[in-house]
Amino acid sequence: MSYKEDTICGVFYNQAQRFGDSRVFLMARFDNDGEPSKEYHSMTWTQARHAVMGFAGGLITLGVKTADKVAIFAESRPKWIVSNLAIMSCGAVEVPLYGTLTEDELFFMLENSESSVVIVSDRKKARMALKAKEKNPKIKDVICMCVWEGQRPEGLYTFNEVIAMGYEKTDMSQVEERIAALDPGDTASIIYTSGTTGRPKGAMLSHANWVANMHQSSASTLMRREAKKGANMLHLVHLPLCHVFGRTADYHVGALVQGGTLAFETDFSRIAKTMQELRPNVIISIPRLFEKIYDTIHSVVSRQNKLAGWVFAWAFRQGDKFADAMSRGVRLSILDLTLFGLANLLVFNRIRSMAGMDRLVLAISGGGKLSKEVCVFIRSLGIQLAEGYGLTETTPVINFNEPEFRDMDTDNTNWWLDKMIDWTVDVMVLKQAKGKSPYTSLFRLLKLVIAYESVAYRLQIKPGAVGRTVKWTEEKLAPDGELLVKGPQVFKGYWKLPKETKEAFTPDGWFMTGDIGEWDKDGFLSITDRKKELFVTSGGKNIAPHPIELVLISMPYIEQACLTGDGRKYLTALIVPDIKELKRFAKTKGIPVDDMAAMMEHPEVKTLMSDQVDQVNNRLAGYEQVKYFRVLNNPFSVEGGELTPTMKMKRRIINDRYKGKVEEMYK
Repeated sequence: MSYKEDTICGVFYNQAQRFGDSRVFLMARFDNDGEPSKEYHSMTWTQARHAVMGFAGGLITLGVKTADKVAIFAESRPKWIVSNLAIMSCGAVEVPLYGTLTEDELFFMLENSESSVVIVSDRKKARMALKAKEKNPKIKDVICMCVWEGQRPEGLYTFNEVIAMGYEKTDMSQVEERIAALDPGDTASIIYTSGTTGRPKGAMLSHANWVANMHQSSASTLMRREAKKGANMLHLVHLPLCHVFGRTADYHVGALVQGGTLAFETDFSRIAKTMQELRPNVIISIPRLFEKIYDTIHSVVSRQNKLAGWVFAWAFRQGDKFADAMSRGVRLSILDLTLFGLANLLVFNRIRSMAGMDRLVLAISGGGKLSKEVCVFIRSLGIQLAEGYGLTETTPVINFNEPEFRDMDTDNTNWWLDKMIDWTVDVMVLKQAKGKSPYTSLFRLLKLVIAYESVAYRLQIKPGAVGRTVKWTEEKLAPDGELLVKGPQVFKGYWKLPKETKEAFTPDGWFMTGDIGEWDKDGFLSITDRKKELFVTSGGKNIAPHPIELVLISMPYIEQACLTGDGRKYLTALIVPDIKELKRFAKTKGIPVDDMAAMMEHPEVKTLMSDQVDQVNNRLAGYEQVKYFRVLNNPFSVEGGELTPTMKMKRRIINDRYKGKVEEMYK
């Protein structure tokens, strides 16, 4: 049976029929009952289809009707995806919620969305949902992804019970009928924005929005040929699927379009260890992960002897040349290409292997701006690190800095160029995905050199930019520099907020992103700042704080930084140090590290932090420099309320919380 591919579930069911039990679709450290386990448990496409159909039938048995709202209050895991697909398969609208929500936030979103069923990941969240159920009569049932211990509250079901209920009490033809009745314009999701500036708004995204963005985000030559050749890429999934970035990149593109396997890691602190264990082919993450990789490698290199340090520095210079050539889409000389290959043999292959990145084909950074310095460094290791840009309201991708052949129509080439593109895919993607570096085999190296000289040098990607506009999309800048966009991925509007929906668009229908941007001569977009976050000093200077914060956190001993200064005479900063690196420094100086507060007050530590800020100030114009700063003992966190679930700073909350320290700097 063939399904229409204009809805998310239609794409899934066709892929499930195509791959069956021949491929693993989902894997995680959870057993069939949803309980944490030490080992990975996997689910094939056929097994996933069986679970999705049964769960959809169970929702129908519980009374879920077409267009009803069903919330998923859970962290990323296989049952999240099963829930998502099942909700859509019975014609309902999914409302994905962050697992870090407070009770107040949860109650608001469940009431505002009019959700009738809440699917939760664990017993703690089930209790929160049951409290919401007591206050909100529209909530009929709560479904827990794990087993329940003790007396069962009324209206609570376990995940496996609902699947069994579906097969026992609902004819699967009812599910098939609802799938067939779906229209691409139907609302598929209501996703609440992260709320950095106020109460979250529910963005309504249709099946057409999602499906369009699937194809827009997988349109590059390398990705299309990778899928055509049947590559099965392993994605290390650790971003919340309730956020559009991780959902589109890993779940929709990586699995539903490309047919890859999704391996889940629910603990961000374990990412480094899990990378070494699984050796993934693709990793989608936020800038902080790549910044940590950058900091860790530099920290290790700084502790080497002089000879080793010289070798590392030499290798990184060769990597910089390679990254620069790729940013311009031009050939490296044979000498520089040879030296880059030697740098891989001596240094980069070893670094990648130690970090679990020896099979890494593609890394993508999103959800915030990645510093150019970090991007160039990661790419100098020979890792294809790409950036993208978008918003919840654009489902999300509107720009993608993917590796693509410059000034070349790859769909209309002669047989030789077509063969060279295939060789590029074979050496840089398929073999690399198996851990076979092109520099460790004479045959692979020869293929790489020939392909590079013919076409591969044209693979252009620019560090520091978020890429060209994706297909079917129009972009332009408003007179004040704000980026405006039109395209099939632009959302339907905000749920129950017609006034705010109207205000999000220009009178002639362009969606206003709220971001300030600029294009270079090759059509690559750079986002310079948020329109609403521009500081205006009392002297009338406009300052974009985020780029300065990026430079601050790129320093080896600074973990987080929040600038203040809007409406003030000068800039100040609240700084969170990198405790691990700071303690390492303190030990080398004989400074006790047991008492954190005392360590921070030690003259040598205070001088070190001042030197870090001074180094940043030396790169900035006078009016951009940080005049005073205060070092905080506690990091900004999601749990503490200073960060959104996507790790964006809630500047207003931070300023209010540390108002005393801020005011000290302006006395």
